[in-house]
Amino acid sequence: MMLLGIYLHVAVAYATIGGWPYKQAELTSSLNLSIVLIHLFRMPAFYMMAGFFAALLVARWGFRAAAANRVRRIAIPFGVGWLIVYPVVVALIVIGKGWAATRASVPPGPLWTRLHPLHLWFLEYLLLLYGLAMVAVPALGALPAGWRASFERAFRAALTAGWAPLALALPSCAALLPMRYAGFDDPAGFIPQPHILVAYAIPFAVGWLLYRNVDLLEVLRRRAWLHSALALAALVLYVALNYNFPNRGLPFAAKCAAHALAMWLVIFGITGLFLRHLAGPSAVWRYLCDSSYFLYIAHMPIIMAFQLLLEPVGLPPLAKIPIVLAATTLVLLVLYRYAVRPTAIGALLNGRRYSTASPAPLTVPA
Repeated sequence: MMLLGIYLHVAVAYATIGGWPYKQAELTSSLNLSIVLIHLFRMPAFYMMAGFFAALLVARWGFRAAAANRVRRIAIPFGVGWLIVYPVVVALIVIGKGWAATRASVPPGPLWTRLHPLHLWFLEYLLLLYGLAMVAVPALGALPAGWRASFERAFRAALTAGWAPLALALPSCAALLPMRYAGFDDPAGFIPQPHILVAYAIPFAVGWLLYRNVDLLEVLRRRAWLHSALALAALVLYVALNYNFPNRGLPFAAKCAAHALAMWLVIFGITGLFLRHLAGPSAVWRYLCDSSYFLYIAHMPIIMAFQLLLEPVGLPPLAKIPIVLAATTLVLLVLYRYAVRPTAIGALLNGRRYSTASPAPLTVPA
């Protein structure tokens, strides 16, 4: 999901849709559909996995040790990464737009209201979800045992039923209704927006419950191709509604419903396909999984730098996009290999320090 986000942002940098700190005058709409479809499932899938592994940490170490781990692995990279990336991004905006245009584009108000987490907002919301889990899980644990058992049975029944994606689509559809359009809003700044938090809390909670009922992953593995086929049909429906109906009234509600259903079918489909076909040990996937965290944190200024370098080059946007994507990925992988992976930074991001030797096959880290 993180590596997919790098493609998403390279495409957005040259697209006629989506927010990006700096865009050149000539843009393309050719990749708009890919942006819409990736945005539909990428962050919900990430938060479902985050909920799953947060529950694993709590079960293995307890709340106190799990919270300390999340501070090291999430809060510190978020704070330090933002402090490094944000000034570089601002400097690149000034280089591209000029000081006067950059200053004119800054909204009025106190400085703290004008700061933005950039692409690292997902870490801020992940920390908020961890905080909510630390309150909600003990509170639910205090309920009568019979109530908890009934809820667990209801979750298992919903996930094993053939209509499981529809059962999860209902609350997700309700969470999408306050959005500006039939999809997930991006935060406007550091101040948390409750409707965005609620929307992502649903997949996070599903991931948490999946860990508590880990045998249900076998259901997703077994139905991988069925969910994937249904996902294609749901995506076609969503695209048809999204491009032909307004973002208001009943048409908007229908678009939100189609989005929510397509989202869960895609998440179930890709989760099942990975479990089915990519579950074995792999040094390559181990390396990509480890590197993806650093690549995502650091990628925005690298993309912008290559944008500025290529701006005077007489190539259309569709030709520049693969160049920027390949160059950005190459630069970041080299940095990761030699300046991150074997250092204390790599230990912070990956949970352990690796040498520059070949990585071990992919396993769940301790």
